[in-house]
Amino acid sequence: MSTASDVVIQEPSRPPPQQQQQQQHQAVATTSKAVVPAAAAPQKTYPWTKDVYKALRQRFGLRSFRANQEEAINATLSGRDVFVLLPTGGGKSLCFQLPAVVSSGKTRGVSIVVSPLLSLISDQTRGLIDKDIPVVFLNSTMPAADKKFALSCLRSDPPMACLAYVTPEQIVKSAAFRDLLGDLHRRKQLARFVIDEAHCVSSWGHDFRPDYKEMGSLKRDYPNVPMIALTATANDRVKQDVTTNLAMERPLMLQQSFNRANLRYHVRKKTKHILSDIADFVRTNHAGECGIIYCSSKKQCEDTAERLRREHKVRAMHYHAGMDKNDRIRVQEQWQSGEIHLICATIAFGMGIDKADVRYVIHYSLSQSLEAYYQETGRAGRDGMTSVCVLYYAYGDTKLLMRLIDEGEGTREQKDHNRANLRRVVQYCMNETDCRRSQVLQYFGEQFPREQCHKTCDNCMAPKNVELRDVTGLAKDAMGLVKAIQKDKGVTMLYAIDVFRGSKTQKIAQAGHDKLEHAGKGANIDRGDAERLFQLLAAEQILGERYERNGLGFTNAYV
Repeated sequence: MSTASDVVIQEPSRPPPQQQQQQQHQAVATTSKAVVPAAAAPQKTYPWTKDVYKALRQRFGLRSFRANQEEAINATLSGRDVFVLLPTGGGKSLCFQLPAVVSSGKTRGVSIVVSPLLSLISDQTRGLIDKDIPVVFLNSTMPAADKKFALSCLRSDPPMACLAYVTPEQIVKSAAFRDLLGDLHRRKQLARFVIDEAHCVSSWGHDFRPDYKEMGSLKRDYPNVPMIALTATANDRVKQDVTTNLAMERPLMLQQSFNRANLRYHVRKKTKHILSDIADFVRTNHAGECGIIYCSSKKQCEDTAERLRREHKVRAMHYHAGMDKNDRIRVQEQWQSGEIHLICATIAFGMGIDKADVRYVIHYSLSQSLEAYYQETGRAGRDGMTSVCVLYYAYGDTKLLMRLIDEGEGTREQKDHNRANLRRVVQYCMNETDCRRSQVLQYFGEQFPREQCHKTCDNCMAPKNVELRDVTGLAKDAMGLVKAIQKDKGVTMLYAIDVFRGSKTQKIAQAGHDKLEHAGKGANIDRGDAERLFQLLAAEQILGERYERNGLGFTNAYV
């Protein structure tokens, strides 16, 4: 094996020239048993069918395909564009890794895999190396000598690798790599383009990356090279946006149910005792098992991990992009090996990482969309075993996220879209009656009967006694009160709720707000119900909010 720092080339152990690619490549696809049933109908026979099944058994150690895998493999080997939408743990990587070892398809040579994160690339290439598979990867932070070495491996005749992993920035900004693509194409050694985590292409997706949108240039420059785009999360709008931006030509669309039957969904109220609650949950239900706590910022990751260790004797480590590279790699490897069990991380952690035995995912703060929440929770239970997803909700968490949307990049339409997505998450958390699973799947356009949940979410597990009340009058009073107060100046939602419930604090009395027509109209409902009313009005955009940073750096929300 030859190595050069950030570049790894694994030379073939058995190198008959005609079968070099077929014998060199093996997947890092998860081999979990329970997530998706295999396709029932046998596939049409192709010239490469025997090679495909030989690779499946001998290279991947599998006996059968899961649903949609064989269709995707046959389509890309036929030279057709393919869009693959499979749930996390559904075996997406097999759809492009197996074709790379089969040299009897319509195209052959190197599969160029575009992936958004260095940690994802590192994890997948490590898995390939462990299986004696020749692979290179390139990124913009590599030393020049290492990059030159990787490019020379791909320029060799035949290429020394079946797969080349790159970030989208490498394709957009590296003239040397674009020259390499032209060279491979001229030599008929450019097998296919693979766009992993393809939702990043869409400006309507939850993790849009501008350089990803430029991947459509690959099809425009090399229209006869097939492309396969893969993701675990995309609604109809995102699917259309991805296939259009990538310039895919009449792609075969393959999709399964989004339902992850082995996951249990819970929403808990976020209080000042959240860390004690998390520590008790881990010790009582998941001692010695692996989990992830998702946090909204680097500082929150560090603080949460540190306090769990110091105050609750729970061994947790933080992980985020601001860490030293070696420290980040060390923590990830310790977590994957089981040396440490709990990671406090930002949302990028876990994307594409092949760890099947994550037993719980905790959201310390809100996800930015139901699409993001689905993907983040989907990192649990990839082995098909029962796993738990807990989201801690406090309406106040929306303030920071809304302000970040306001101050972030994007068109007005995109920001409106992002705000609407966040409001959907708030509605999901506030809804204490409807099945959690049904709510998530409905976002993706999938109807899911509540009875099929089988009490695997908190709302179905312990249905609450719900009293139906018409609060139209109270809602009108609340809106009338806010409108009257706004004649003076903007106020916070908490202040408006105080006035609504009839509070006569000095501040309220001095402003004369206790004398307003609608003041005290909510005196007969408790504080919690009043807060839910105002929050629901905001989530439904009946009541508007604006977000401003104060002098101390905190975010205030004004109605």
